[in-house]
Amino acid sequence: MTETRRGFLHVSALGVTTIGASYWLGGAVRADSNSKSPNERPVLGFIGCGIRFHEDLGHQAMKLGPCAAIADVDALQAGRALQVAFDEHRAAGYPLDVDVYEDYRRVLDRPEITAVFIATPDHWHTKIAIDAMKTGKDVYCEKPLTLTIREGQQFIDAVKQTKRVVQVGTIQRTEFNNMFATAVSLVGAGRVGKLKQITCAIGPARKCDSLPTTPAPKTLNWELWQGQTPLTDYLQGPIGDLKGYGAGHHLGRTHNYFRWWYEYSGGKLTDWGAHHVDIAVWALEQTRKGLGRVNIEPLAAEHPVPLKDGMPTASDRFNTAVTFNVKCTLDDGTQLDIRDRATDLGFDNGILFEGDAGRFFVNRGKLSGKPVEDLSKNPLPTDYLRKLYGIDPPKSHVANFFDCTKSRRTPIADVASHHRAISICHAVNIALRLDRKLIYDTDQENFIADDQANTFLERPQRKGYEITV
Repeated sequence: MTETRRGFLHVSALGVTTIGASYWLGGAVRADSNSKSPNERPVLGFIGCGIRFHEDLGHQAMKLGPCAAIADVDALQAGRALQVAFDEHRAAGYPLDVDVYEDYRRVLDRPEITAVFIATPDHWHTKIAIDAMKTGKDVYCEKPLTLTIREGQQFIDAVKQTKRVVQVGTIQRTEFNNMFATAVSLVGAGRVGKLKQITCAIGPARKCDSLPTTPAPKTLNWELWQGQTPLTDYLQGPIGDLKGYGAGHHLGRTHNYFRWWYEYSGGKLTDWGAHHVDIAVWALEQTRKGLGRVNIEPLAAEHPVPLKDGMPTASDRFNTAVTFNVKCTLDDGTQLDIRDRATDLGFDNGILFEGDAGRFFVNRGKLSGKPVEDLSKNPLPTDYLRKLYGIDPPKSHVANFFDCTKSRRTPIADVASHHRAISICHAVNIALRLDRKLIYDTDQENFIADDQANTFLERPQRKGYEITV
């Protein structure tokens, strides 16, 4: 493994060189007199520095605490993240003293780091987070936490054993003007009467033509990137679709394309499903204790490559479900539909709640419907969000995490609730892959009378990358 100490990574065609931070920026910056003392703020580490780091996590978190270390198996991404850290540190008055590593374990070895932010591809989330908890770190991890249902069980065990705080990056629970939390509260308050059906439209996935094998970029440790998954060739992705990653990054299996491979993710079911199905299950749980058995019926699905016994038969193209329509029915008849689009209902992305007394719709742009309109004359109690959250509404998802690292309270997007919701997404994916009806028992966390489906509850892990609690 390679690492640089207090260095800025500069990537050239010939490889990676380092320039000392003090030299490059003309010396360290002292904290100003208005800065919090080091004892009052957490010291942060960041593992995985792609889109989510740059869009949200890095900037938000470093406004609340300094970054001591960054880890990424791609030196190009690590260098860009280090520049963000320097910019945020200068703005906040923190010392410009940030280390960069290729191996995430070097971040966990740092005793002064109290919290880590994980934004790697999905297949690394569980192992890194559990390893972090075992070293005494609190964890903010991007969704989905898990690649399999078994990983969720391991995650819950690790939280119980270590007593660490873990916040899942399902930001719809706290952000977007609390519209999703209000939707959950409307259901809990009976504003649609008896809940009959929830429809989640989460968008279609991608497909591509055959991708040629190519050497991995020199800046990327491709073997380490693959982690627990079987070793495979690096593939050249659609050139011209790099979305800011820069020349030399082919992205066939990595970065923003990783989620279209079952090896590393669950496609749209665990990407946007982690958001919308999370809200749906949160709402369902306001009306009942547990979900019981869920009958999963795939009505339609398109995969980019043929599947045999649930496994892709080609390795040169994206393989997660592109389009899908799945009906999930609870024991009492309540229906949860998970679809790529709901054009017949008038929307492509969002959640429709329907009961015997009305219906309403929510997505990141609006909350609408008669039960919402009726709030003007029959509002929810003034403290409805406090009752739902158990605390006053937080300023942001990241702020809730930081507050919980101090109070030791359970965050709003906790591991147990996420596991319940994402397990439904995993179970639906298994039904899609096997192309048949399945009954998933949410209490026993397995499939009823289907041995083959139960083999998908976990998967083999490459030696040296096993997840242990």
